[in-house]
Amino acid sequence: MKINKSKNTNKRAAGVLFVLQVIFGTMPAVVLVIFALQSFYDGQKHYVWAYICAAAIVLCGFAYIILSRKYNIIYSGLKGEKLLSRIAKKHKNDYNIFLNLPIRYKRNRSEIDMLMVSENGILIVEVKNHSGTLVGSDKDEMWCQYKHYKDGHSTESEMKNPIKQISRQREILKNILRSHGYDVWIDGVVYFSNPMVRLKLGLSGANSNVVSGAKELDKFIYDYKPAKKIKKADVDEIVSILKKML
Repeated sequence: MKINKSKNTNKRAAGVLFVLQVIFGTMPAVVLVIFALQSFYDGQKHYVWAYICAAAIVLCGFAYIILSRKYNIIYSGLKGEKLLSRIAKKHKNDYNIFLNLPIRYKRNRSEIDMLMVSENGILIVEVKNHSGTLVGSDKDEMWCQYKHYKDGHSTESEMKNPIKQISRQREILKNILRSHGYDVWIDGVVYFSNPMVRLKLGLSGANSNVVSGAKELDKFIYDYKPAKKIKKADVDEIVSILKKML
């Protein structure tokens, strides 16, 4: 068995966002230098240019903030995927593992962070690198994320319910395999990789599996028992189908 990995477009996106941050971060200083030099050599007051430069600096500041937020989100995801890759290596002798697997059925599409396939069943692992306190239930569309900082201030934001995300991925994957004549049981687990996360979740559904930290995920995988196992010949065919999707 082996690890099959699709190209991760987030790495390229993170690189582009980093370069853009550098450009917009240094642009205000460049604008100020150009304005100062022009005023010095001309010996005149350029009020119009002053307003233009001020506007340019403000716009660069807004652009930098927006780019920084997007970069932090993607970078956080990449950190989670890196940790997930380490876990995949521990289980590659027991499972056929797919990382960043794109799936599509008709108009429905998604990407699975890690998919594990063997005679012991099929397991979807969705990694999240969120920090802070997460509050919600398996039935909620959105979960609340609370962060408290050392200076005393706190923030509140929302994230999509990852359990529902796995449910959607499960249905897409089931439809793909059914179209090839395979009706198999698929389970899923949400893995929170950030050590600074606290989970306050109300989970009651049969498929509402959530773990925090690599040790919990390892234990979940080692202890995992599917509702129905898969024949080896079927596993080989399913793996062949999935490889074509990379």
